[in-house]
Amino acid sequence: MKPILSKFTLLFTLYSLLVIPIFADANEDMGERLVFTKEFTYWIDTKSNTPVDSVLTTGKFQAIDDEFANFGFLKGTLWLRLDPNQFPDPTKFPLLLVQAHNIDLVELYHKHEGDSFIVSKSGHIQPMFQREIPHRNFVFRLGHQKETILIAIKSDISLQFSLVFTNQRNLQREDYVTQWVYGLFFGSLGIIILYNLAIAFFVRDKSYFYYIGYVLFFGLGQLSLLGFFGYFFVPNSYYWKRVGIPVFFSLCLFFFVLFTANFLKIKARLPRTTRFYFLLGAFSLFNVCIALFGGVAEASIGVSWLSVSICLTLFGILIWGLKKRIRSFYYISIAFFLLLLTCVIYGMLKFGILPSNSFLEEMLFPIASLADITLFAFALADRIQLLRQEKDLALAQVTSLRRERKISRDILMQSLPKTSPNVKNLQIQIYIQPMKDVGGDFYEYHSPNPYELGIVLCDVSGHGIPASLISAMGKVAFTTQKDSISSPKQVLEGMNRVLFGNCSPQYVTASYLYLNSSTKIWRFGRAGHPSAFLQRSSGEIIKVHPKGKIIGVFPEIQIDETTYPVLPKDRILLLSDGVLECFDPKGNMFGDTGLIEFLKTNRELPNHLFKGKLIQTLESFSNREIKDWEDDLTFIFLELV
Repeated sequence: MKPILSKFTLLFTLYSLLVIPIFADANEDMGERLVFTKEFTYWIDTKSNTPVDSVLTTGKFQAIDDEFANFGFLKGTLWLRLDPNQFPDPTKFPLLLVQAHNIDLVELYHKHEGDSFIVSKSGHIQPMFQREIPHRNFVFRLGHQKETILIAIKSDISLQFSLVFTNQRNLQREDYVTQWVYGLFFGSLGIIILYNLAIAFFVRDKSYFYYIGYVLFFGLGQLSLLGFFGYFFVPNSYYWKRVGIPVFFSLCLFFFVLFTANFLKIKARLPRTTRFYFLLGAFSLFNVCIALFGGVAEASIGVSWLSVSICLTLFGILIWGLKKRIRSFYYISIAFFLLLLTCVIYGMLKFGILPSNSFLEEMLFPIASLADITLFAFALADRIQLLRQEKDLALAQVTSLRRERKISRDILMQSLPKTSPNVKNLQIQIYIQPMKDVGGDFYEYHSPNPYELGIVLCDVSGHGIPASLISAMGKVAFTTQKDSISSPKQVLEGMNRVLFGNCSPQYVTASYLYLNSSTKIWRFGRAGHPSAFLQRSSGEIIKVHPKGKIIGVFPEIQIDETTYPVLPKDRILLLSDGVLECFDPKGNMFGDTGLIEFLKTNRELPNHLFKGKLIQTLESFSNREIKDWEDDLTFIFLELV
């Protein structure tokens, strides 16, 4: 945090020493400008129905207390008057500058050779080329004699201004300085937007896109507030001059809410507060609609209230984050604190709670935003560094986990039977392919003599290390049932009693086969496992599907067993769900239909080629290699000879 503070301090110091004095010098009295606001008096015509000829007799004019007048959101027409005896030397100060940027209508009335008034018009309603002197402020040319001056002002937006007598030379000098200052400011914003746009497309982080939206509309809002948007971009559009400030700043607030919410991850950390915070963002969009459909005054008030509300809400969120000592909150709190303070002060200026002046009005946001946006850049850069560190840590953890999984897989594979059962008059093909590193499928068999075989095929729910541990427990449970080898019912029910309560929340599905090659008897039972398939020498295929619940969930289960006589050349297939739940690129499942069709097509295929042919068929159907599947693949193929 210390490097960020030092960089911010250096930046702000340089800016204070170089930029602010230049702008301040331009506003000092150089002998060619007179700030004359306090010499004027004002009267508010709340109904805006008094003709100019009656203003001097009807209006109750009052003194203006500040050099930079602040009338807030004013209803009606504001009339300003300057008495003839207060008029400065017109030969030195032939121009009257109304220093404001957001006035809808300014009309200057002065008497000339009699009691009739001559009117000059300016304001947003007046196209730039029709003004007496085109300018981002409102400038009027005066005669060379002392005259009574009346100024009528109407505005739907918060009204702050100063009245300055100046001349052409000084006006051009001030414009030169201010345009340089603001050119650097808006140029910096443009560079920041382009730079972060490039990073956004590179890192694909939504925070950057929200940040770009925030900076973009903040810049457009500042252009409107300072009069540059109307002067350079829409000189003849009354509509966009009026709606620019509330529209752009409302969109700025909307992206600000999205940026801060995403960057600080408050949706996961403070869900209740997030709802209110996003509601303020939604109101910002609604405020845009109000402005676009003519409610400029209401939308301008809405911007002020939303600015204060959003900032105060975020201030509370930041306090929470700082108490929790979350790193991202530390870095971004400095930037947000400046913005919060600026928004609160600006809102108080707009409502007339604080006295204002031209320097504070124009430079408040630019000064704060330069430091603020720079700190945002530091915060986003720190976010990239943090993400890089998290990525490196995640890669290290993945590497470690893969190593552990490989060890666990090796243990599981080592625990499987090393040889196939050696039973007379029986050929066996066994295939098992765990998912990626560790699987949940396993098998075990018991052959007490050359003619009898009991073999169990199990599938543990889930995958990974927990599945391999439960697989090891299942093998132990099976060894306890060897005395019941001839009864699938007793074996599976006995395994359930051993595993119940020891594998929660996971469970085991299983199928058990008993085969006597001497008596030609096959018995089969299943506990939630896929069916077995019996293919006769004639080609007939029987799907064997006795009832039975899964193992490990219920204290007692009821297993049905099915008995079939078998003859030479009959084939039996046991399998896990990985075979049936094979999908092609279109999402079609291999299923029972595909398996039965495979058995019919390959009825005459020699036993030793069956395993390779089935794997080849499944890979062709799924258009993927078996090692890339999401599920374990296990099957056991038996044929009597």
